[in-house]
Amino acid sequence: MAASLALPGVSSARIVKATGPLKKKKPESALVVWYSQTGHTERYGRLIARCWGKQGLSVDAVPMKRADRSLLARYDLIAVGTPVQYLDVPPNVQDWLAGVPSIPGTGIVGYVSFGGKGDGQHNAAVTLLDTLTRRGGVPLGMGTFGNMSAYPPTWSMGYEARTLAFRDKPDQATYAQVRKLAADVLGRYGRGRGIEVKDELSVRGLFKGGISRGIAKATIGRHEIDPGRCIHCGTCVDRCPVGAIDLAVPRVDTRRCILCFGCLNNCPTGAHEMTVFGRKIYSFAELLRRNGITLLEPPELV
Repeated sequence: MAASLALPGVSSARIVKATGPLKKKKPESALVVWYSQTGHTERYGRLIARCWGKQGLSVDAVPMKRADRSLLARYDLIAVGTPVQYLDVPPNVQDWLAGVPSIPGTGIVGYVSFGGKGDGQHNAAVTLLDTLTRRGGVPLGMGTFGNMSAYPPTWSMGYEARTLAFRDKPDQATYAQVRKLAADVLGRYGRGRGIEVKDELSVRGLFKGGISRGIAKATIGRHEIDPGRCIHCGTCVDRCPVGAIDLAVPRVDTRRCILCFGCLNNCPTGAHEMTVFGRKIYSFAELLRRNGITLLEPPELV
């Protein structure tokens, strides 16, 4: 334990704070952008956008893959959201952030969704703010919002109860947190005050990202597309954040795959077949169906 605490990234925490002023006294335009696989992160982003729109801002709300990074500097306020995967910001989101241009004086917000009790959500949100602050953004808010886990190996391995313990998430309290974040950000913008955040020290953080993902990939056996069930709708291709799926064959490039389970969770016919320790994995949609669960939507989006 002592040796681990002495390692870089564990012995000291990142501190994120504004390095310059906001470019306006009052925001007029905002962008909310998200990466979402089963809808949780998108739902929170759309709610933030709706809250800001009600306050008179001109708001664009789009999936990350459709956001034009060259236009980001035009906005007064930007919120970026992502799920936490393997205790970290997914690599495709990190790549997207790496391509963000200079956004001096733009107010920035980072938010993450996490399943169950979660792990690493605070530091993942800090990573979002840290990257955008380095581009000249002014950090105004950070949110971590919990929901049911969408990680299929958990319930497919017989640990369904761990996921179902959070079957009521997101709930009204979760959406109240999202609304509060949206309101607090506008208040800070009006006062011209950014926030200061820092990492939470954790030894488990040593195993985030690629290390944790590599361990998980070692447990995966078959990862194939059943040509008899595939209807070539392209849903999996659209959802795959790294271009690992070729429906012409069809096949999955398992080396490129980041094991986000977006293909499995979103395939409408169950054509994506995966195993973990020899057991067949089934999707988040199937978990909801088997247990008669309907996820709560915020009234603003219904």
